[in-house]
Amino acid sequence: MKSMTGFGRAIAEQDGTRVVAEVRSLNQRFFELKLAVPRGWGEYEAEIRKTVQSVVARGRVEIFIKSVALKPPPVRLEVNDRLANLYVAELRRLGKQLHLNGNPEIGSILNRPEIFHVVEEEHDSGVAFKLGQKALVRALKALEVERVREGRSLHDDFTARVRNIEAAVPKIEKLAEQTRAEIMENFHKRIRDLLEELPVNEKRLYEEASSASQHGDISEEITRLRTHLEGLKTILKRKGQVGKSIEFLLQEINREVNTMGSKSQNAALSQVTVEVKAEAEKMREQVQNVE
Repeated sequence: MKSMTGFGRAIAEQDGTRVVAEVRSLNQRFFELKLAVPRGWGEYEAEIRKTVQSVVARGRVEIFIKSVALKPPPVRLEVNDRLANLYVAELRRLGKQLHLNGNPEIGSILNRPEIFHVVEEEHDSGVAFKLGQKALVRALKALEVERVREGRSLHDDFTARVRNIEAAVPKIEKLAEQTRAEIMENFHKRIRDLLEELPVNEKRLYEEASSASQHGDISEEITRLRTHLEGLKTILKRKGQVGKSIEFLLQEINREVNTMGSKSQNAALSQVTVEVKAEAEKMREQVQNVE
């Protein structure tokens, strides 16, 4: 059993590049991936999704990847020779026209950005992505450790609550028997009262018999509850995705307990069913975080 919530972070460095990967998972019924990656990594999104889904099957996963250059990127200087020649030619022409002495110096054109242009070399996103994949895999491992740890706590909590419900079943049976005996005693009393009436009201006699047979009998609900509890214990021993299966059985358990409570005519029995329902409700809350 694994939790759907967790966090993982990892850093990978190589050849002057550092990539930081953070993974956060949240509980959600189906799988959803939210990506925040460096510009130019769009072509790798499918591969990132595949990597994430190899670890996380259900829930909302948020991925944040940042690539940082640890040293200045390589650059090259581009010179516009044609424009430089035009500048020098025009300066010389103006010198002659204005009767100025000397020739144009390099400083005259050195600070012209349209002549001298520094260009950063294009960064190979493939190299950074491979480094990012390493960081992502490590972050997912850290995330998995948290999910497994929290899943273990959830498993222990479920196991304890199942035991509590199992311990309550014999109490329910005993109280149901007592209630059944009381109902039958009341039924016999009603029959005796009806038989004293002459002539006998057969319709009322059948109504009383039908009412006595229906009230207080929760044997079928108890049998189904035991079956569901056994199924739940089996699922708790399984590996992989169990959240949806547990959720289904908890719905069935809740249905049986509600029926028991509605049929109850005994205060003590009603109290026990309330306690069982509280345990089942707590598990239904917790299962929302189980993958």
